[in-house]
Parts: sequence; structure tokens; C-alpha cells
Amino acid sequence: MQVHSSGKIFREQKVVSVTRKDQVYTILRQAIISSQLSPGEAIRKEIVAAQLGVSRTPVSDAINRLADEGLVEIYPQTGTFVARLWLDKIETAQFVRLALETAAIRRAAERITPDTLTLFRQNLEQQRRAAERLDFEQFYELDEALHDMICDAAGLVGLREIASKERSQIDRVRRLLLHYETRMMETLIEHEAIIEAIAEKDPERAARTMEAHILQMGKLLMHLREKRPELFGS
Repeated sequence: MQVHSSGKIFREQKVVSVTRKDQVYTILRQAIISSQLSPGEAIRKEIVAAQLGVSRTPVSDAINRLADEGLVEIYPQTGTFVARLWLDKIETAQFVRLALETAAIRRAAERITPDTLTLFRQNLEQQRRAAERLDFEQFYELDEALHDMICDAAGLVGLREIASKERSQIDRVRRLLLHYETRMMETLIEHEAIIEAIAEKDPERAARTMEAHILQMGKLLMHLREKRPELFGS
């Protein structure tokens, strides 16, 4: 289904009336995170509504939610645009993610069960296969799933959802970076170190490996800015 004035193609989606607002939000958010809608690109509500077969109301609701996450910028009398990447916002998101996920992994390492560890290792094996065939989309989905599973393993209700929302500002960067040089395989190696620390039930080591993994993105971000300055706000 085509869902944008530029003619870009989103995944085939059928919007079900009972979950219309959530589905429109999910479709647009996925398009922004995956860079199908590029930073700075205009979003025309009437075209999105027409191509999804919905009224403007759920599209407006979705855009407002995305604006709250900092993924969309709304300028009265001008239009609605995919937010550019802003270094200060990414830095804040990185700070929150670091605090949240290092705390979560400490609890996960303390509470790990054989069944959960098996799921972690299955995910890593799937990541390895995706990396070998250069399947960036599949690798990214598995990357996201692993971080969600670690949050779940911490045993705190709703933590996965909080972590996912806080990652919004940096998810686009993470996805873009996977396409650069050796980052996908490097990410896999970092993930393996994280899971090994959990398997050893070593909370402090697990936290250190997670911290190193998260901070590496910040280093690569500056490299991305040099190569793709048009993606960033000034």
C-alpha cells in the first residue's frame, strides 16, 4: 500500500476499524524509524488518510502522538514534517536509555532462568544468520526483540513499553548505522558479550557490557553526521 505523497511504499497494511488509531500510528512510526520517511520530509495528512482508507482524524491523532515522541514536527500554517535528527535530543535519549537498560540488565542477570537464557541464545543465532545474509531489516527487528526480552527478564511490569518509547529518538540512528561498514557484525559481538554476562549471573559485568554497547552508538553518531549532514538539524 502506498502511503505518502512521495510515492514511497510502506508494508502492506489493512487498517482494522477497532484499532484504527493505533494502526495508523504504528504504520507511520515504522516508516519514520526505518527512514522510509526521511528526516525533513513532509507528511500530508489527506494523502496518508486516503491511501490508508481512513478519515483524517486517526491520522491527526497518530501525528500528535509522534510529535510527543519527537519524531514529527508540526508547524502551523506551514505543514507537518518528519523531525530531523537533533543531537541534543539524541543525547538526552541516550542518557535515559543508558540509565534504564543498565538497571534492567542488572536485575535480569540476578533473575535469569534457563528457559529465558535459551530464548536469548536463539535470538543471537537468528541475528547471526541475518548478519551473514546482510538482512538489515531482520537484524534490526531481532536487535529490538533482544532489548525488549532483557527488559522483560528484569521482571518489572511495563518496563518494555517505557524503554521502547524512550528509544524513539535514537532508533532511527541505530537503524541507519547498521548499514555502515561492519556495524551489524560488531553489534552482534556486543550482544553476545551482554548475554554471556547474564548467563554468568554477573550483574555488574552485564551492566558494563550494556553500557559499552549503548555508548558505542554515540561515537558512531558523529561519523554519521559527517557523512549525512542533511539528516540533522542545525
